[in-house]
Amino acid sequence: METFEQVKIVEYHEGLAKGIAKMWNESRENWGGDSVVMTEEEVKEKEANSTNLHLFLAVVEEEVVGYCGLSEYREDTGALYIPLLNVHPAYQGLKIGKQLVLKAVEKTIELNWPRLDLFTWAGNTKAVPLYKKCGFFWEDRENTTHLMNFIPMVLQIEWLKPFFEKHDWYSTSQRVIEVKPDGIKENDHTFYEYVWEAGEEFVRIQIERTGRAIRLIETHDMLVEMKLPAFKLLENKEHSVSYRVVNKTHIPLEVSISGISSELIDHDFNEIVVINEEWRGEYPVRLKMPSSEPSPWKTHPVVSANLVINGHQIPVKMGVFPKKAGKIHLRSIKTNWRYGENGTLHLDLESQLEEDTTWTVKLPENKVVKWGQSLVEAKHKGNTRVSIPLSITLLQNDFLAGDLVVKVERDTGESFTFTSRLALAFPGYGARFGGETEEYWYGYIGSFYVRIEKRNHHVTIGSLRSNQEPVPLFTPKLGKPFSEEFSKKEASLVEYIDAQEAFIVKTSLQSDTFAPLILNTSYKIYGDGLVEIYHDITNEGNESKQEIFLRQPLNLQLYGLSIPQKDGVMTNREASLPFLDYIRDKDISERWLFTSFKGETKAISWPEEAVGGKDDWRFGIEYSVNEIEPMSAVQFGPIQVGLNTASTWQEWREFVLGEEAKTIHETPTYTLKSENDNFVTTVGKEVDYTFQTLLTPYLNGKLTLHYEGDTIVTEVHKEDAVTKMNVSITHDTPGFKFISGNYSSIGQHGEIQTCQIVKGLGEVSLKNDDQIWTVDNNVLTFRASSSYYPNIYSLTYKGKEVFDHQYPNAGPKAWWNPWGGGLQFKFSSVSHRTLFKEKTLIEPVQKLDQYGNSWSGICLTTKITDHETMNDVVLRQFALTLPEVPVLASYAEIDQGSRRTFTKEVLELNAFFKPAESLASCFAEVPTEGIIKTYYAGVEEILQDTSFVTIGSDERREKITVIHPSIRKMSEVYMNHEVLAVASGQYWSASSGNLTTVQPTFIVIGEESIHLTAQQFQDLSFK
Repeated sequence: METFEQVKIVEYHEGLAKGIAKMWNESRENWGGDSVVMTEEEVKEKEANSTNLHLFLAVVEEEVVGYCGLSEYREDTGALYIPLLNVHPAYQGLKIGKQLVLKAVEKTIELNWPRLDLFTWAGNTKAVPLYKKCGFFWEDRENTTHLMNFIPMVLQIEWLKPFFEKHDWYSTSQRVIEVKPDGIKENDHTFYEYVWEAGEEFVRIQIERTGRAIRLIETHDMLVEMKLPAFKLLENKEHSVSYRVVNKTHIPLEVSISGISSELIDHDFNEIVVINEEWRGEYPVRLKMPSSEPSPWKTHPVVSANLVINGHQIPVKMGVFPKKAGKIHLRSIKTNWRYGENGTLHLDLESQLEEDTTWTVKLPENKVVKWGQSLVEAKHKGNTRVSIPLSITLLQNDFLAGDLVVKVERDTGESFTFTSRLALAFPGYGARFGGETEEYWYGYIGSFYVRIEKRNHHVTIGSLRSNQEPVPLFTPKLGKPFSEEFSKKEASLVEYIDAQEAFIVKTSLQSDTFAPLILNTSYKIYGDGLVEIYHDITNEGNESKQEIFLRQPLNLQLYGLSIPQKDGVMTNREASLPFLDYIRDKDISERWLFTSFKGETKAISWPEEAVGGKDDWRFGIEYSVNEIEPMSAVQFGPIQVGLNTASTWQEWREFVLGEEAKTIHETPTYTLKSENDNFVTTVGKEVDYTFQTLLTPYLNGKLTLHYEGDTIVTEVHKEDAVTKMNVSITHDTPGFKFISGNYSSIGQHGEIQTCQIVKGLGEVSLKNDDQIWTVDNNVLTFRASSSYYPNIYSLTYKGKEVFDHQYPNAGPKAWWNPWGGGLQFKFSSVSHRTLFKEKTLIEPVQKLDQYGNSWSGICLTTKITDHETMNDVVLRQFALTLPEVPVLASYAEIDQGSRRTFTKEVLELNAFFKPAESLASCFAEVPTEGIIKTYYAGVEEILQDTSFVTIGSDERREKITVIHPSIRKMSEVYMNHEVLAVASGQYWSASSGNLTTVQPTFIVIGEESIHLTAQQFQDLSFK
């Protein structure tokens, strides 16, 4: 094992990217044991787009064994930040983590930043002692594990420099290390304490947590201390701040002390004193309320003073939480309000006074609600809450906002007033408005909303009627290098715009890093759940800005994710897809994403000029512009977010790309399929099968496959660095061949199945005998006759009839007249009688599927000549099969010669089955989440839309599966005492002279269930 002395800390360059990738791939156990695989190119891209100011790497004999980033802290001002720290598992225990952290502290000191922050997780007990020894304090917070390091601030104090020039701060630290949050509690303040000792010399420092600043300094010859009476101090009231200086030497100290005032703090005083032993002084301070309450994420307002002792400046500060006499919130349990509706609001009052008081609240007149009573009186005990129900009538759906004056009367009779702001939205059907609360800006249209967090410009797009999480958009970033500056800025301007078709919330953010650029963002909310995000960058300077990038990070749930990859759409049906790193973002082939989960859908798209891909653990959409000229702007967008705007990825894709986009098919994250997806082969031909993951983690397990009585077992290991496993199988007999088995890896086990159509060596026979066309593939026979009816009237399997018909004479039956049974396509607007009267021509055909397989059969051509709207439209019905395979493929072409345009017409398919002499013994099985899955004919039933249906009979072992097209208007099963019918409908639109093809329907016959592989048939199409 290498020793501590062999470790070198170097800064990142692209030549180390391969080593970083190797380190991450071998360090997954440090991060929960995930299977993410990182490549050299991914490291280069990630670091090129990183917000790191510096990246330190630990190297041992050319191998990268440690990683430590250093960036500007995005949550608060005045701090740098370690976003990521890692040590290779094989090199832990060599104090590499310590070296990396100390390097980050050293660089923070060098850059004159006062503080260094990081986050970890509460269970990371191994690392917490390391962080504390390196100067970090663990902040006691409910929702996060945040650590702060003030060593840089301490070392910048002139008075202390002689000590630290002689003594190493790390080795002389006397701090007690405990694996728990830090802090000394006093009057609701929390102090963090450093102590260093070296011989007779020592230094003690106390940092006040919320002010992120020093409030006490003690050395062997002096003590300086500041105190506030409490952490939360009442606004507009005078409070005393105490200062104490102790002189431990025999030489008098001349001390100058001056208070520092700010927009919120009035603490103005100056005094010069000579101190022999000890001095105490108290000075007044008055506070004003900030526009919003201090956030635990940010430095609070500070009360501060500057001491000058023997020429050395010593600043002292303490954070403070300005408070009013009380807090008032208007709240509603209801989320959807209607105009004129009576209801109840809740006025929540919280006293922040110690003594008992009586409050009188005058509710403001407004255009949004009518108060049942406008004057509210409540008695308050000190520091308690009271909730008062208020009866109201809603006058209009809008944002209620206004100031109210609260009169507070003490038991002594003394009274005073304070103001509070009410803010509450009343969204309702069709209502469009915007408004703000203390923390957020809002825009509404109906139940859909955009919420913008003021402190960091995090945006959520959601619906009040949704049970799912809203779509989050994180702080936008300008680059390169990308800056997190907007995460600490409040928008300088917010506008609400009521456009004709939408409601818009527009924000403006001024950049300091890329001054004088301004980023304007418009969130355009439509009433159907679509939100469009437009960005524009304005250059307000007199010089051009070159090579500017804008990145908009966002997050989308990964469960039920559909993502276009190469020539297909990867759809995740697995319960687990935990990380965006599992997605191959370089394979994203189109500009959209779609998720479907628990009956709700969310979708995202981006414009052609943008690029979508990973942004660390999030997804990011990036724009770039070569130049922004002076006093001009460039526009980008829109990014589109859809909330239940589309029910399927196909619908969202059509919305984004247009109806002209070529059809692509869905692929699950794990697949077992034959070479090139072609699942048609020939007897005696070797077929290469591939088990594949479309995710980035390497396969690491055993594949077991069963087929035709044989078993194949193959195994791969993570070290093989593969995402595919290949096996070869030769099929010796024709028909449907099912290959099934399982894949087992560490922590996972899954069942898999695929189907292969194996055609025989013979030919399909096509005969025309006295206007009866017969197609025979040696197991399946179907027939059509132009003198009977425009349909495939008969289908037999091994000599036994499957269809129901009344050849040779079509006539009335049940609801139809004439009725020909069998299988038939027809226009929904053309009656059976009209179609029956038209002339039908039957011809033999051969058609190729998309894989080049030749299918044989017949084509029935019918030209409409006697119909008001469909004259000169030609319907071609194709019925195709393969040698010795029990499959019938049927689809239609529409040759539109009517000299008019048709829009969203419906082409129906009807197939009538009777696989037994007695219709009552015939049944239909449909996939359903209900209890009943099998329905017998003889009773009138209409069964719901499903992707396939299985027809059978008590008298036969084999079953008939009808597989519908994946894109259809509807499908159903209808049965009564006379018929058992399977139907479907597909929309079609065409201008005159165009040829339209609808997707095929497949009828598959056999004893084995085909439903698990139905999608393979749905993906087939014909040229």
